[in-house]
Amino acid sequence: MGDITNEMIWQAIKELAEQLQQTNGQVQQLGQQVQQTNEQVQQLGQQVQQTNEQVQQLGQQVQQTNEQVQQLGQQVQHLNSQVQQLNHQVQQTHEQVDQLAKQVQQTNEQLNQLSQQVADMDKRLTDVANGQNILVEELFENKKEIRRVKTALNMY
Repeated sequence: MGDITNEMIWQAIKELAEQLQQTNGQVQQLGQQVQQTNEQVQQLGQQVQQTNEQVQQLGQQVQQTNEQVQQLGQQVQHLNSQVQQLNHQVQQTHEQVDQLAKQVQQTNEQLNQLSQQVADMDKRLTDVANGQNILVEELFENKKEIRRVKTALNMY
């Protein structure tokens, strides 16, 4: 092999310079890509922060909703208790109405019996009144007869 000439060295330097220039261009492109990636990472970081804030807000809303559901559950339980009390009162009222209906039925039966007794008494009183009329008529007839006999006896 031969001697290395200046021209060869210059050619090698020139090639290395071109490679260095290409490498510098690639490094510059990579730098721009890194800068773009950093900007994207920064934007993603902001989005993650916003998402975290939204998740936190949603968590608070879920907690509030859970509290409201718990309050509604207590209200429903209270209403159920009141409904049970009302059902018990309705049942007692039905029992009282049934008792009153029985009492009314008994009272009606007693009134029917009394009405029958009054009708019987009225019939008997009518019979007695008719009997008295007959007795009064007979008495009147007897008094007439007695007067006639007295009159006849006084004559003799």
